[in-house]
Amino acid sequence: MPTPSLEPRKIPQQARAQATIEVILEGATQVLATDRLAGFNTNAIAERAGTSIGTFYQYFPNKEALLLALIRRQKQQMFINISASMQAASNTDLEGAARLLIRGRMKHLRDNQSVALILSQQEMHLPIHAIKAGYLTQGSELFASRLSHWGDTARGIDVLRAATTVPALVRGIFERWLSDRPESMDIAEQEAVCGVLGYLQCLKRDRQGVA
Repeated sequence: MPTPSLEPRKIPQQARAQATIEVILEGATQVLATDRLAGFNTNAIAERAGTSIGTFYQYFPNKEALLLALIRRQKQQMFINISASMQAASNTDLEGAARLLIRGRMKHLRDNQSVALILSQQEMHLPIHAIKAGYLTQGSELFASRLSHWGDTARGIDVLRAATTVPALVRGIFERWLSDRPESMDIAEQEAVCGVLGYLQCLKRDRQGVA
């Protein structure tokens, strides 16, 4: 479980409260996009969101809790993108499937690279180890559920092994390339495609050798 101070003060139940949360999250995203972490403070966020500082603190105890909320929102969108890409991958060959998977995984980075990279870096620094492990598990479960729809493309692939390894493999490649070289998006994407494709082909060969 994360540190209690990183959790929201209250969970919005009514539509108006949920809308207020979204306004705050959008304001925070805009601050990160323009002022980076140096300008990321509660006063700036409240001003950009058009809310009072008191309203901010009704929902978030500090800016770290808001960062966690942004990370959660980013992950949710990322999984939606991956799911859509893997569904499309059922109609292509293994290389095409790997490329679609990686593009789905990177879509949120390409949509708003500066904010996405800041949140990825903060994810590594915040004391949320259990949450990060949960995201890897969620990615594995999503990959396993969608891989079964790949048909001939997935034939010969050990689903459980692939579902455990692929999300960790892709995450490691992105973190290594983009943490120090944010401009290397295209290289990171191609390296991830090569890594995933090579790994999946290796699994196919291993299964064929056993057979």
